[in-house]
Amino acid sequence: MPVSAAPTGTTGLFGLRPVEPLPVVTLEQAFGLAARRSTDLRVAAAQLRAAEANITKAWAVVLPQLSLGANYTFNTPEQTAKFGSEEQLQQQALLFRSLGDLTAQSAALTPDPRQRQAALERAAQLGAAADQIESQEITEFVIQPAHVVDGALTFAMPLFSGRALPLLQNAYGAVALTRLGTQQARAAVLWGVARAYLQAVAAKSFVAIADEQVASATRHHALAEQRAAQGMMTALAVERALLDLKKAEQQAIQARGAQRMAKAALAGLIGRLDDFEVVAPPPVVALEEGAAIDALLARAWQKRLDLRMQKETVALAERTRTETWTRLLPSVQLVAQGRYTTNTAGLVGEPLTGAVIVQASLPIFDGGMTMGAIEEATAKLDAELLRVRQLEETIERELRGTLDDVALKKESVATTAAVAALAHKQADNASALFAQGVATDTDVRDARFAHFAADVDAARARLDLQTARLGLAYALGELAGLVKVEDIAPDVLAPDDVAAARAALDRVPSAAGAR
Repeated sequence: MPVSAAPTGTTGLFGLRPVEPLPVVTLEQAFGLAARRSTDLRVAAAQLRAAEANITKAWAVVLPQLSLGANYTFNTPEQTAKFGSEEQLQQQALLFRSLGDLTAQSAALTPDPRQRQAALERAAQLGAAADQIESQEITEFVIQPAHVVDGALTFAMPLFSGRALPLLQNAYGAVALTRLGTQQARAAVLWGVARAYLQAVAAKSFVAIADEQVASATRHHALAEQRAAQGMMTALAVERALLDLKKAEQQAIQARGAQRMAKAALAGLIGRLDDFEVVAPPPVVALEEGAAIDALLARAWQKRLDLRMQKETVALAERTRTETWTRLLPSVQLVAQGRYTTNTAGLVGEPLTGAVIVQASLPIFDGGMTMGAIEEATAKLDAELLRVRQLEETIERELRGTLDDVALKKESVATTAAVAALAHKQADNASALFAQGVATDTDVRDARFAHFAADVDAARARLDLQTARLGLAYALGELAGLVKVEDIAPDVLAPDDVAAARAALDRVPSAAGAR
């Protein structure tokens, strides 16, 4: 299955830069290159970093928050007010002076000297107070200044939030799920590389078989010309031999074209632009040997990444349902605020003030939003639990089918090897008998074609068995461990990558310039 689709608008035909000599890339090296350079895996690694960043956002629900705000206000016109008026001051002074005169008159009528002296002092005090009131100026104060600067420093600390714990758990669970998804993507890329590499090896073997067929057809044509010159064969037989040679050459050309395409497809998975050579890999470990289906199912249950992802998905769904229920709980928060203002000319004389507030809220009715969320989360959890059973059945069918395929491929290898041996023997006998003048040209052609077809079938069967065994490792979830690339991390986006991408974009016409 393809692990990366061709960009829209391409022909689907790809080639590699020619280099001499061709470096050899083994299957193990191809796995390592794919694990480091695969664009799909590098994108998955970036998505994992994005998921890890969400943990910081989730902690914001329970951590304190500190904010500083300020504003400047220009008011026009400036609003002012006065305490009292000139008329009020004169009336107050007249009142005090009248009281002083009455007190002085009363003192003049008092026979007791002490009482008279005390009354005169009170009269003098009232007169002085009246003089002071008359001399006062009207006080004017600013209610709304023209220029005001205000600032506030706010500290908010959640004291209780029922949603905080499940939200935090889901944030960490999402990271674990993304990490498992990254590992699964790596296994899929490795599986694609394995198949592409074996296809390239098969294409290379087909080229060798086609070249051998060309050499055999060349020898047969030369022998036919020799016998025709001796009068032992007709010109028609020579023409048939030449036609067979041309067909063999055409098959060799097609085989080389298929080899180039197979290597280009592999290069796209391992991030390579230069041409290279492939070699037949060592035999894949026969995981099916001596293993019962129940034992293999138990191994898959422990190693399959999709099962682990589904388990984490169910846990996420359960916590999401819990979070919807916690929306019914109250929330409590502590808020401390310090304020500053330049508007101190009016009734407020202190520029710095502060307040400590404890806020509490209890949802009573939200129009059914919470109950709808609870029902939705419950339905999603049910769906994920059903998928567990579906996945269990799928894995069992996949393992049984893969084991059957491996057994079939093993039988095919034995059968095609026996057929190839017989075809080789038949071709050798036909050539020898033709040289002796006993066999006909048709006998040689038929034997040579059977030889070619048997070799192709045998080579394909051997590589199909390798692919089937790698497929079994993939079905068990053990492919990454089998090819030993578990500890290889994808390359991160380097400054050179950014510069190269920018330089490439600079060569592309902008959308505004398109016609």
